[in-house]
Amino acid sequence: MKKRTIRERISYWFDCMMSKGTVAMCILLFGITMIMVGVIGVVSYFVSDEGGVLFQMWTSLMCAIDGGTIAGMPTDNVPYLVFMGVATLCGLFITSILIGIITAGVEDKLGELRKGTSVVQEDGHTVIIGFNNNVYDILRELIVANSNKNNACVVVLGEEPKEDMEDAIASHISENKTTRIIGRSGKLHETYALERCSVETAKSVIVNVDDDAKTMKVLLALSAYLKDKELLFPDMRFVTSMEDSQYVEAANIASEGRAEIIYAKDAIARIISNTCRQHGLSQVLSEIFSFDGNELYFEKISELTGKTFKEAVLSLSNAIAVGICKDGNVTLNPAMDTVVDADTELVIIEADDGAYKINHDNVVDDAKICNDTGVYAEASNNLVVLGTNDKLPIILSEYDKYAEPGTTVIIVDNDFDEAVLDSYDNLEIKVCAESVSRDMLCKLLDTKANNILLMNDDSEDAEESDSQTLLRLILLRDIADKSDRSFAITTEMRNADNQRLALQARVDDFVIGSNFASLLLAQISENANMAPLIKELLDESGSELYMKPVAEYVTIGESVNSYTLTESAARKGEVFVGYRHVGEDVVVNPDKTEMIIFGESDQVVVIAEN
Repeated sequence: MKKRTIRERISYWFDCMMSKGTVAMCILLFGITMIMVGVIGVVSYFVSDEGGVLFQMWTSLMCAIDGGTIAGMPTDNVPYLVFMGVATLCGLFITSILIGIITAGVEDKLGELRKGTSVVQEDGHTVIIGFNNNVYDILRELIVANSNKNNACVVVLGEEPKEDMEDAIASHISENKTTRIIGRSGKLHETYALERCSVETAKSVIVNVDDDAKTMKVLLALSAYLKDKELLFPDMRFVTSMEDSQYVEAANIASEGRAEIIYAKDAIARIISNTCRQHGLSQVLSEIFSFDGNELYFEKISELTGKTFKEAVLSLSNAIAVGICKDGNVTLNPAMDTVVDADTELVIIEADDGAYKINHDNVVDDAKICNDTGVYAEASNNLVVLGTNDKLPIILSEYDKYAEPGTTVIIVDNDFDEAVLDSYDNLEIKVCAESVSRDMLCKLLDTKANNILLMNDDSEDAEESDSQTLLRLILLRDIADKSDRSFAITTEMRNADNQRLALQARVDDFVIGSNFASLLLAQISENANMAPLIKELLDESGSELYMKPVAEYVTIGESVNSYTLTESAARKGEVFVGYRHVGEDVVVNPDKTEMIIFGESDQVVVIAEN
């Protein structure tokens, strides 16, 4: 074995001291200073006639600390001045090193703080695990939801540097209102990263990860981390979305039953399908699933205890009761004679939590109520689909349940595999294996196709795919203007920021997958009871949102109020939600005293079983 030299040993010892940080370096520097002061003090004792060894050491220390000390010394003892001069120079050198060490230490500490390595000292906050484009929509919703709280907090954990995440958030979100957004950086599934976010004191955790396998890993990490922790909120839930249904059950097992899982692809496909046949429906869904405007709340209203559900619906002047919640079970559009007892929460669409007003003196004009159904035949639901992705089979399966027999669906895609489609009872599928062009669109739009669905290409980059969708959208609107034709377009886009650009094309409806998924995640994180409600609202079984001709409910051309519309819908076992004048936006939760005149093409929005 090679014998280590003294120089190597000293060098190794010095490296170990340096690696211990700022405090260790300051201690080492202090030790060197004391040795230097001691040596010069002893040597100076032998060349000076004043004082003893301790006095000379003190004088040497003063020269090292304050360079001006040497100026007051007598000049007749040259050797003594030389030694004190050496002490002064060494002192200046050591002082400069000390300043450098302290400066570097402070910079390192500030750097660590900027990296977000400290543990968050918050209670009742929301933790978002995963940083991607969806985080901005989630944060916007949480900011609005927390606007009535004085000091709300959201912690975002990502693998990107903390300062980069916070800069990106600041560039997308201009106003935080009462919500503080704190960034933390680290591996999403590592214990140290979860500890930095103080997950055990959070009220909810949103797992915002694009990949299902990574989502599973994060859920497992959360369950393992919380196993030996005392939770501040024992009912705390994990909220996440998954793309593949085969992982949903496994995710429930991984989270030990704490996860509320949205099967995003299925939910978005159902929304697209419903929007294609009921134009304006996406506006309703966007509003009630958002915290901005009218949204869903769970309220216990003592004044309505003992009333039937129909009486409760008619008693709310500025809100709409759409369901009940009892013992954690949510029922949308229950039987009108259901009694609201003291343990029942009403599911209400209102402007804000507790904003409802009770008015038992509602005015219903029975003479203007129409009890007939099927006054107008349903418009043809023939559909042209431009582009495809893996949600198309789900969309068509859902579309088939409501379409009239013989409904034509034309799929335009030059690289489409028909084998992925099922057999349908009511749909006649035709595949046009061509690239989208103006001439081809003009031919297709001369057929009986009334609705157009623009689908996003998931195989391409989100921005590139959205750009192609916008180009097709502009082309379609140009064709409509020049041929004086009118048709409804439903557009799927992956980046919510591109919605503003698409608005310039006057598109009738928008379905933005990431946006809707973010709305649902934010809603459920604030109220776990929203999960079964959303599931029922988007499920084909039970009650759903429908847009129906207003002529089936009230007399056309005469002034009526929303109390009358509410009563008419209730007699059919339905809940009136809003209305739409042709060519205008949907009005959700209108003032029930407002008088409205409807035309033949206007529609009402109701929650009904069919």
